[in-house]
Amino acid sequence: MSPIRDIVVLCNNRMAFPAIQTLHSFGRLHTIGVPIENEEVKAFCSVFAANVGVNIIWFEKAKLIPQIKEILKINHLKYIFTMTFPWKVPDEIIDQNPNLFYNFHYGLLPEMRGADPVFESIRSQKSETGISVHAIEKEIDKGKIILKKTLPIHADLTHGMLCTHLSYLASYILPELFAQLQLNDKGLSQDETLAKYYKKPIITDVSIQWEKQDSKSIQALVNACNPWNKGAYTQWNGLNIRFLEVSQTQETSGNTKAPGTVLEINENKGLIIQCYDNTQLRINTIYTDEGFMSGHKLLAFGLKNGEQFDSII
Repeated sequence: MSPIRDIVVLCNNRMAFPAIQTLHSFGRLHTIGVPIENEEVKAFCSVFAANVGVNIIWFEKAKLIPQIKEILKINHLKYIFTMTFPWKVPDEIIDQNPNLFYNFHYGLLPEMRGADPVFESIRSQKSETGISVHAIEKEIDKGKIILKKTLPIHADLTHGMLCTHLSYLASYILPELFAQLQLNDKGLSQDETLAKYYKKPIITDVSIQWEKQDSKSIQALVNACNPWNKGAYTQWNGLNIRFLEVSQTQETSGNTKAPGTVLEINENKGLIIQCYDNTQLRINTIYTDEGFMSGHKLLAFGLKNGEQFDSII
């Protein structure tokens, strides 16, 4: 007896792709739902759906309720999984359809609630992150946790790299998740004493604060902003610059120069900057309106030893 196509995935990010492919390989994927304005995800999902013969729906926020109600008419519908879906499932639909909606949260709950737990986990220099699959309830990210899997965070991982690791983790845990759901596991309530909610990052969150961030903290921020923000912001001589890849130097500086000061800039040693707490950072790759380039290429803009980068905010 062949498996029944009984699962719908609502997604808005490439992180869902490995799980979507795995669900199809299990013979259980029926429909993919994608916000109509997301051209990148639409491109992948439309080609995939056409090649394998699954249904696809382009969601519009104004039509969310009627479009979800159409999905609910699918014969033998078992689960609807949301993976980075940007819109909240309406309360009336949740109430009428218990044990149907489950969210893949790409971070550890309840400590990492919010829009981008990958960014916050890297920026905060957490030692691990993971995926928390929880029942969708009326309050965002607060449903009972059905399954949680952790993943270590190495200091060199960028936002993009960690997203890829988490996307594959989501596909690997599907058999265990199905086993839990098959047992009618209602999950564990989240410990509200551990809960933290992080809003979507704004300019202050993605800007280097030279006067209070050491080299390790800046490296974490830069990695957390790569590639989605094209790096972490700083400023020199009125020019907005984003640091895209950096590395801590092993040397300790005995000078008293202010954080943000250029200690070296040449093709041999690259661009080395003094940071808070007597630490130093080598700037490997930057982004400006003129393009992506090595840090020492700022020589062409007139940057010299002893000059200082400023915090934007």
